[in-house]
Amino acid sequence: MNKPPQNSVQTPDYLKARKLHLDGIIIALAAKKKPNNKDNKVSKVETLTVEAIKAELDFIVLELKRKGG
Repeated sequence: MNKPPQNSVQTPDYLKARKLHLDGIIIALAAKKKPNNKDNKVSKVETLTVEAIKAELDFIVLELKRKGG
């Protein structure tokens, strides 16, 4: 993935797009789970992936607040 330059004017737009993309991944993962299905075992990889995505989202929110976006 190509990242924009650090001092780019479009950086807040890039961060907002990245946030929307990661939110979509979280929603898709949540929708995949069925509440009454016995095969809904969550693997460690899935757990770590969701935790990593949430950490990235927290960082993006922090950067958006810092940059005023």
